[in-house]
Amino acid sequence: MKRFSHTSVHGWRLRALLATLAFAAAAQTSWANETITHDEATNAAKNLARMNCGAKIQCILPDGRPAPVAIGKAESKGAAALIMDDDTLSVPLQEGETTFIITLPTTSLVDRFSFVNENATARGNLKIAVSNHQLAPGSAKWVEVDGQIPFTNKRLFNVSMMGVEARYVKLSFNVEKGGRIASLGLFGDETLQSFAQRQHHLTWIANTSNVSVRDEDRLNFNFANLYAKARVVYVSSGPLPSARRMIDDDNETGFRFSPTDAQPTVIIELAESERLNRVSALYEMASGRMDVYLLNELGQNPADMGGAKPVASVTDRSGDGKAAVDFDPRGARYVALRWTPEGDRRGNNTFEVAEIDAFGDVPLAMLQLFEAPDVFASNSAGVQGPGGASPDISHTMGTLAVPPSIPSVSP
Repeated sequence: MKRFSHTSVHGWRLRALLATLAFAAAAQTSWANETITHDEATNAAKNLARMNCGAKIQCILPDGRPAPVAIGKAESKGAAALIMDDDTLSVPLQEGETTFIITLPTTSLVDRFSFVNENATARGNLKIAVSNHQLAPGSAKWVEVDGQIPFTNKRLFNVSMMGVEARYVKLSFNVEKGGRIASLGLFGDETLQSFAQRQHHLTWIANTSNVSVRDEDRLNFNFANLYAKARVVYVSSGPLPSARRMIDDDNETGFRFSPTDAQPTVIIELAESERLNRVSALYEMASGRMDVYLLNELGQNPADMGGAKPVASVTDRSGDGKAAVDFDPRGARYVALRWTPEGDRRGNNTFEVAEIDAFGDVPLAMLQLFEAPDVFASNSAGVQGPGGASPDISHTMGTLAVPPSIPSVSP
């Protein structure tokens, strides 16, 4: 028996066609009419293990003691650094079993887990367990995912979780040789695109003198990312559309410059002019110097920055594959990074960059974080509440972290 009559089939097809056209039109405009081929595509998923998604973290050390998580300025090195946007911030992983529990704001589908094993020095096994309910770390009710997973001699670690549903994710590192890890990642059904499209729901708060400047009321927000509607407008070599991989919130994807490029350079345009105070980058393990420029406009030839002065420079002599510069807050619409590799690498190796971040120190209202995990604050524009009153930005969700500085920065 036919499921649809002749008329119903045509009506169903017409509705399907109209829905497809509407979806295509929305998709076409949502990313500024950019067309990306399969080979140029970035990771489409948003990292849920981020403070800007409302994630929280706790840490249990090998001796069973809970480690402090809420961190302040440079002198503190809490586990909260692992769920910030800065892939260059790391925490020590001691010998024995260290457990991290990530709490997501809502129950979510999680397809993939990642982290950075700095210099690939940490060695051991990882167990992943999940739950939809809050449990004690030692509870037998945690549901294990995929048994023991070794991490040895690998810098960028990535494992599929095959659509696991969870609100709580327990990561148990059984470490044979200590090291440092950074940038925890949980990727699922939340996308960079949907995160960016909700910007009309975001709370924008002015960075003015009448706003609280307590550390616990401020968060370094990464404005150089696809979810913040930034875009790469220039690279010194390689296909420009593929350069989106450097700002896609995923260190597993990267962009390779040409082997003949003596000074790999990239320019990122922010969605608006922002006051920035920190720029960081995660790249292949190679020694060299990174110069950071903040620009308000681009010339006819973006590659010509002869008249521009770097806001800061940093030299990675040990080849750690990461660099960060801190500087006094400055306004900019464009962020340019130029690497000068140590020695003559031309014609021998490509230079690959995984992630670039540009941070502004902003006050943050987290009044309804669990209901609206995408709420963040911009330091470029202010809003007024009903009747013109200033918004209440009192912090009710505990301490938010401000990234510690890393050394070797020259002004």
